[in-house]
Amino acid sequence: MDESQGPTLDKRYHVRVGLAEYTVSCRSEQEAVHLAREKLHREMPHMSNVIRGILDKEFRVDQEG
Repeated sequence: MDESQGPTLDKRYHVRVGLAEYTVSCRSEQEAVHLAREKLHREMPHMSNVIRGILDKEFRVDQEG
């Protein structure tokens, strides 16, 4: 790790969209949405067009802790 950047301080986020819920560790709410969207794609590849159409603001993101 490059010490000039300091330690990575990941936070835990609970992300919900529709009936899907995920807990992810990352640095921001935007990254949490991105990770949740990737998980949706992996779990439901047949729904990729629908998943791409979900607006970021439709994801509910709550920081844990």
